[in-house]
Amino acid sequence: MRRIVVAIVVALLAFTVIGCGTAEDTAAEDAPVTEEPEAAPAPAEPEGPEYLTDRSANDDDIAPAPFPSFTTTLTPHAFQAKLDAGRAMIIYFYDSEQLVTDDVREEIDAVVDDYRGLIDMVTFDVSGNGDATAAEAATMYANELGVTSTPYTLIVDRDSFITWRWKGYAESGVIKREVERATR
Repeated sequence: MRRIVVAIVVALLAFTVIGCGTAEDTAAEDAPVTEEPEAAPAPAEPEGPEYLTDRSANDDDIAPAPFPSFTTTLTPHAFQAKLDAGRAMIIYFYDSEQLVTDDVREEIDAVVDDYRGLIDMVTFDVSGNGDATAAEAATMYANELGVTSTPYTLIVDRDSFITWRWKGYAESGVIKREVERATR
């Protein structure tokens, strides 16, 4: 009994589909053919600068750059001593008032602990945490290094080249890969 009902339902659906197709085909054949005017081209947008997503430059996209010699200030002792000794370093600019600061610092600390003795860490709190002079110096160094927001991490290799820079949160696995590359 089921087979008969299923066969009837399938047959009715088939006739319905065939019937619908025939009516549409007939209507389309009877309608006069008219040419539609070509659509006017969309007005060209004025050419301006190409806007890119505001995100960190990846080291895959840019070649390592030499650590800048500061033109407006003296190179901070924290940098110069490590550059002279040929030490790789992580430079971390942060704002202690941001919540993400602690998360990024934990990721960096995990890597620094694993590579202790191979890489040094230099941190700058741009908020100054109450010390206006320290905040001003940190902001000045950040501007010299092209830091645009916090948290911001840079890695400098043994040859004094900035090999990696990252704006925002970075996982320890990514940081570890870049530290390994900088300490070869």
